Formats: sequence, structure tokens, C-alpha cells
Amino acid sequence: MSSATNMNILQLLRNRELNDHIRTKYALKSNIDYKCISKLGLLAQLEGHRGAVNCLQWNKSGSTLASASNDHQIILWDPFLQKVKTTIKTLHHDSIFSFKFIPGYNDDIIATASADQHSHTYNVTTGKKLTSCVCFHGEIRSLAVANDLPSLYWCASGDGCISQHDIRMRHKCSIGKLQNTLVKICGNSGSRIGPTCLDINQIRSEQLAVGSNDQYVRLYDRRMIQSLSSFYMKQPSEDALIYDGNDVNNALQYFLPGHIQPKNSETITRKNYGITHLTFSPDGQELLVNYGCEYVYLYDLVNRVDNAFFNIPKFMNVPRENKEVSSANLIDDQVSVPHLTLPDNVVQLKLKANNLYENEDYTAAIILYNEAINIHKCSELFSNRAAAYIKRKWYGDFYAALKDCVTALKLEPNHMEAHFQLAVSLFKLDKLTDSKMYLDQFIMKYPSYKTSAAYKCLYNDLLNAQSNNKDTFDGKKILETSDTTSYVPVWFLIDQAKKKAFEKYFRNQAKDYYCRYIGRNNNYCIYNKEANFFGSRNQFIIAGSDDGLIFVWEKNTEKNLLTLKGDNFVVNCLQPHPSEFLFATSSIGSEVKLWSPLPDDNTIIINDYSTAAALNQRTMMADEF
Repeated sequence: MSSATNMNILQLLRNRELNDHIRTKYALKSNIDYKCISKLGLLAQLEGHRGAVNCLQWNKSGSTLASASNDHQIILWDPFLQKVKTTIKTLHHDSIFSFKFIPGYNDDIIATASADQHSHTYNVTTGKKLTSCVCFHGEIRSLAVANDLPSLYWCASGDGCISQHDIRMRHKCSIGKLQNTLVKICGNSGSRIGPTCLDINQIRSEQLAVGSNDQYVRLYDRRMIQSLSSFYMKQPSEDALIYDGNDVNNALQYFLPGHIQPKNSETITRKNYGITHLTFSPDGQELLVNYGCEYVYLYDLVNRVDNAFFNIPKFMNVPRENKEVSSANLIDDQVSVPHLTLPDNVVQLKLKANNLYENEDYTAAIILYNEAINIHKCSELFSNRAAAYIKRKWYGDFYAALKDCVTALKLEPNHMEAHFQLAVSLFKLDKLTDSKMYLDQFIMKYPSYKTSAAYKCLYNDLLNAQSNNKDTFDGKKILETSDTTSYVPVWFLIDQAKKKAFEKYFRNQAKDYYCRYIGRNNNYCIYNKEANFFGSRNQFIIAGSDDGLIFVWEKNTEKNLLTLKGDNFVVNCLQPHPSEFLFATSSIGSEVKLWSPLPDDNTIIINDYSTAAALNQRTMMADEF
């Protein structure tokens, strides 16, 4: 794929004659650039449904756009002629939450999932139902397919089950039991929790990602699940879990933004951090996740990032002034790494960002620091961005500052500003003991700063906080809650204990995000609230907002490139075309909208991103009552 994107237009023209695989890359390469982003506008509005449109889906070639609605119908549209191709009147009697074209049948079979706890398959040409599964015990919230696995599809149902279905095999529903169960999702108490979304990695189809009503993304390797009935493991130990003789980490990995933890001062406990949508990048190396009442996060599946609390620099014992060995350890006194000469363009970005920081425009400063870091990574830029995060104080900023301080100290262990900002970040995260330890260490290394106003302020804040016994959050531990239940059978208690141990282990191993996208408002945790990759090299991220806006970010720098007025209400679904510079959206209304580059006078652009983002931040943080 990378070879195709690096070719020039003449090479692509020649190669697409010889290799049909190149066609999609050619179309994207020849159409998309950053100028097109600024030209995005409403191309057409497709009307035909009589209820809210809950989900959208393109076929593989992009010749057809399908939409499903609360009117229990699926409409297949010609997106270029902007007219209806055909309508499937399903037998569902509740909202259709998801549907997929089944691979291997030339877009002629569609699988559906509904709140009525039924899943059907339909022939697109005739509109007739082919198969049906009614043995689910909960709403079927999401479907997934793999392009290299024809006839198969996967369902996520509200009873906590992920099931695998093969339309070639005769299925007989059995009362009280869901057939073809692949895995069962459990929470930290051992009880079932409902999955809300799932996706299959199209490059590595053994990878199945699941989002649920809790905040954890679960990434399964289907090859490591030996049966379609359960996901068992042997009794776990403190050091490792063994799954049928194999390392269980090969079978399952959790992902979680490091600041979303119990009893974190930044955690809004009244909010539900359930995951509304997730999707693999087309190259299979990244996972994009949209959190309810939160932001959009990007996880790197190749170079997985550990929680920042685990990456704080190591210590060594050093004598205090009274010659006794301190239990508080100092960072290894390594040889200082000299500041490297920055490229001219990075220097210009840094100076502009520093000026914006001095003028208290922290969001704009962070955007420029992001751009500079994307070009050249150095400790000074990470430390400066950490300071801007701490000043801005948006949700998750203190943890983002901690991540930057850890990175800066990794690049340059004796970076003074990063050392002090680390102590500040830990204080803001209510890690008072560690903050005090690093602050004491900072003064040991740089005693001249003991008279500085910044040191005195932090020192006094720490004393006041410790006197109020605020040190309640430990980012290195996941606090488990115990159930208070009446008498239950011994076998049940043993099974629950295994599930709790299982959850505790994987939650403590959860990997962290490496990019986050801020600006939109996502206060209502509705299924199918989507965020997606967009662009020839997946260089953009798009997502909707509860205030009717559409946000477009640059993936690597997290910079907002465009904010569009997408609807008067919520924008839920955003589905990019497979090859053209085009995407479709839907809301709580009955229409489907198509967005493409248009003349300047036809676009509906919100110019002031900072104001819109700040307003949405206040809305998200406000008490709902």
C-alpha cells in the first residue's frame, strides 16, 4: 500500500492498467489534498427515510451507499446520481443499529442487527430474508465483517456476547442459549457488560476489537480462542496468566487513556465513558476509538504505549544532608544530553508557540507545538507543550502534560523544566506523595530555585493538599470494587473470582493512547456515534458532535483543519467513501447528507475553532443538573 501512495500520477496510471488493486489508491491520490479540506461543503441531501438514520455503509467499490433507519428500512443509494437504487423493507420491529454487506457475494447479501434482538440476512436484489437468528438476549448493537473471510459476520449483543455467524451453515436457534458465542465480555465485578461496537482488522483479520459500556477497548486474537463457546484461562498468578499453555497476552490486550481511572480528580464520575464506535485504520496498524462523554483517541497497535505512570524515570538511593539514605530516590544522575540544533522551521514554530503561550492562548500554542514535534522530537518542545497543557486545564490535559514530561526526561534525563513540570503534573493528578518526592529531588539538583515563586507556590499547595488528605488517586493501580451479595453457590463464587482476577490483570496491563482529538461535544452516549479515518493516506480524522458540528483534524498533529456546520442537532454517523473525496453523514433526522469539495460560497464553515472547542469543553464539564 505504501508503494502505491509514493508513486506519481503517471506511474499510477500505468499500474492501474496492470493491477486493479491500484485503482482505489489512484483515485485518492489524484483527488485529495489539504486544499480540498477547506472546500468541503454539503453536496446533496438524500431523502427517503421516515425515521432517524442510525447507520450508513458503503459497498467495497463505493458505487452504493446504504442507510438504515428507525422506519425498519434499508435504502441503497446511487451517491453520484443521488437517487434510490432499491429499498429493503426488513422484518425488524425496532431500530436497526447496524448492517453490513457480506463479503464474497458481490454486494448482494446484507446482514442486519436490531434492537429487537434479531439478526437477519437479506438478498439485496429481491429484498427477501435469507436467514434469521433470534436467540440473542439483548439488543444487537454492532456487526463486523472481514473482506478476506467471505460468508462470515460477527455480532455484538447487549447480553455481553460476541458471536460468529456463517451464512453457509444452517442455524437453528435454541431457547435460552446463544449459538456460536465467541467471547463473553465481563466487567471487574465478574458480571456481564454489554458490548457497544466491534470491528475486524481488514489487514489482520484475526484481530477483533470490541468496545463496551465500560472504558476499556478489548483487542482479541481470534486464533487464540480455541472454541466458539467461551474464552477460558487457567488460574492466574501475580506475574502472568496462562491460557492453554500460551501467553494470554497474545490472545487479549486492553487499551485505555491513562487519565480515565477511578477516583481521579480529572474523572467526571457522573459521566459514562462507554465506547460508542471504534475502527481499525485501513493499514491495520492503528485503532481509532470514540468515547461517550469524552474525546476521540488513537491507539498504536504496532508500538503500543504504556501508561505514563509506569514510565516515570527510575530512581537511585542518595544520602540526605544528614548522611542517611533516603527512601525517596533520585533520578539517575546521567550525563546531560546537550540541546540539539533545531531545524529552522521548527524554531519558527516554537517561537510562535512561545509567544502564544505568553499571551495565554494555550490552545493555539499547543497546536503549534504539535506541528513542531511532528517534524522534530526534542525535550524542549515536549516540556513547553506540557506547560501549555497545565495552563489550559481542559479535561485530560494534566495527564497529557505528564506524558510529555516523561517523554522529555527520556530524551534528556536532566532537563530542568521537564523535571519541575513533572512534579506539577503529579500534583494536579492528586499524586501528592510522588509530586512531593519529585519536588524535593528537583531542589536537591537545582537548589538555586528554592527561592523561586513557582517552587514556593507548588510547595505550599502540596502542604495544604496533604493536610486535607487528598492523596487518593494512584495511576499505577486499578481499584477493584467488591460485590456485597447474599449467599450464592461455591462454584459461582469460584467462577466470579477467576473473572475478577482476569479483569484485574488485563486492566493493569492496559496500553495508552498516543493521539487525542479535542473540540467536539459528545455528552450523549448514543450507539454508532462515529469517528473515522479520512484521506489518501488516512491523514485526517473526522467526527461529529452533539452541537451539530463536523470536525476534521490532521491525524499526526491533532490540529483542527476544518469545522463544518453539519446539522441543527447531533451528527452521529460519518462514513468516508472508499476512494473519492466524499463522505456521508446522518443525524437524528431522516435525511442522509453527502459532503464533497464545493465552491467557496457553498461551504458552511465555522471559522473560530478555538471558541467552539472551548464552549464544548465547558458543556462537557458542566453538571447535567
